[in-house]
Formats: sequence, structure tokens, C-alpha cells
Amino acid sequence: MAKKEEILPDREFAIDLLKELKIPLSVRRHSEKVADKAMEIANKITKVKVDKNLIEIGALLHDIGRTKTHGFSHALIGGKILRERGFSDKLAKICETHILGGLDIEDAKRLGLPEKNYLPVSLEEKIICLADKHMAGTREVTIKERFNRWFQKYGRSQILLKSRERIRKIQKEIESYM
Repeated sequence: MAKKEEILPDREFAIDLLKELKIPLSVRRHSEKVADKAMEIANKITKVKVDKNLIEIGALLHDIGRTKTHGFSHALIGGKILRERGFSDKLAKICETHILGGLDIEDAKRLGLPEKNYLPVSLEEKIICLADKHMAGTREVTIKERFNRWFQKYGRSQILLKSRERIRKIQKEIESYM
């Protein structure tokens, strides 16, 4: 019997789950594009081992919490949904750490989330976080374009500035493994 932390659905099951939970088609398409981008990034990594199955399924399910809200708490809701269904804690952490460039305790508090770090730690979490920032809906964008769009919409807030810096660091780290 597989340990709980190893339980990962396959791609078809993940997509069917999103449909079953009535994730909007636009979010499902976005998630598929994030999965494609994450796999593109993962396939370029040669210096360390990455779990490509976890990356693909984690990227497909990263926005599963959008069944309940499109606010920041969708990340925590997604983690809860996956844990309640008995899936890998690694999948739940991908949901919880993908928003912005991850959130530290201070940012979480400002956004009204439980006070803890929601920073991507594993390489798989970081790859999905980066891939998600490269997708504006289903359209691929540069990190600069993504943040400029957010700055125009929300202003140059401290949270967004910190997020941009975190994403830059994540991107540099990932590139160092290629």
C-alpha cells in the first residue's frame, strides 16, 4: 500500500476531478497551460533530480481551491481539499505556496490568512510557482509583464515588490540546475 505522501492521481484523474468540482473552464485551461509550462521547465533541469509526475499533477491541481474563491485563500482551500481527499501532502503544499511568489508570515497576516510561511520550499513547488507566474490565463508572459500588469492593477505594494524579488530568486535558482 502506498504511503499517503506518495498518493498522486494521474493526469486524466486530475482533470476529471477539476471538472467534478466545477472548476470554471477558464481556470482548468489555465491549469493545463501551467502544467505544460512547468513540464517545459522541469525537462530543462539536468543537474538535479525532479519529480516530474508531482510537477505535472501539482500544476494541474494548483488552483483547485478556486472552487470556493478566487481570493488569496484559494491556496489554503486547495490544500485542504487535497488533504481531505487523501492526496499527497506534497500536492497540498504546492497549492498553498503558489500564490504570488509565496507569502511570508508578515504577508499572510496582511492578507488575512493564518500567520505562517507559505513560501515554496521544494524544487517542485518552486517550478510550479514560477510556471504559474508565466501564465496570464492561458497566455504565456514574461515575469516582467506579469508584475507590470499587477503593478498597474494594484499599485506597487510591498507584497508585490517582495513577490517579484522572490520570483526572480526562484528563477535564478531553477536556471542554475539547467
